[in-house]
Amino acid sequence: MPVVRRVTASVVGVIVGLAATWLIVVAVQGRPTPDTVWGPRPPTPAAHQTVFGVVSLMWSAGCEGGQVIAEEPGVHEVGMCTIDGHEVAAAVFADEGERDEWVSHMAGIGSVTATGSRWAVAGDEAAGVEAFAAAVPR
Repeated sequence: MPVVRRVTASVVGVIVGLAATWLIVVAVQGRPTPDTVWGPRPPTPAAHQTVFGVVSLMWSAGCEGGQVIAEEPGVHEVGMCTIDGHEVAAAVFADEGERDEWVSHMAGIGSVTATGSRWAVAGDEAAGVEAFAAAVPR
């Protein structure tokens, strides 16, 4: 009889697990899918969208040795990395206006720049900037 009890307990456990999974799936189905965008991570955990920061941006472009060098949560993040042997600065922003200000500053000090939706990249050589911009998923 102990074998029957163990089998029964296992079957009941599986049924309870399946029922719990079903309840979770039903509860989540009515929620809207979050938008995915590039930008600084919000300062609060209650975001209405999934935001990928500068580390994710550098990783997605295939950069090596990426590290965050400046950050203001919810406003901007800036990182440095190497792509195809060229060092670049990559940044994500809360809005296009802040991105444009950063790009203007970087161009003013002689950097080559490229932009995307809420992100920008700058470097001393066009080859690195172009490689980065071409590699970022759209």
